Amino acid sequence: YRFETFVSLSCQNCADVVQALNVMAVINPRIRSVTVDGALFQDEVAAREVMAVPTTFLNGEPFGQGRTSLEEILARLDGGAA
Repeated sequence: YRFETFVSLSCQNCADVVQALNVMAVINPRIRSVTVDGALFQDEVAAREVMAVPTTFLNGEPFGQGRTSLEEILARLDGGAA
């Protein structure tokens, strides 16, 4: 799994999402997490049509937008676990 999260340094919700994904990446070697500062990569923001932060992509596809907890991310990845 390759996560890319677009953030703003002034965003209060971004840190929670980035931290959750980083924890997952540390624990599981099959998970990668990349954080992109949208202010520095405006062309990428426009190409991906990022309208708000945090915006997360999984393997290049939209995955989530806004504050997302570790539990919510895991539930989306393993929807059949229940």
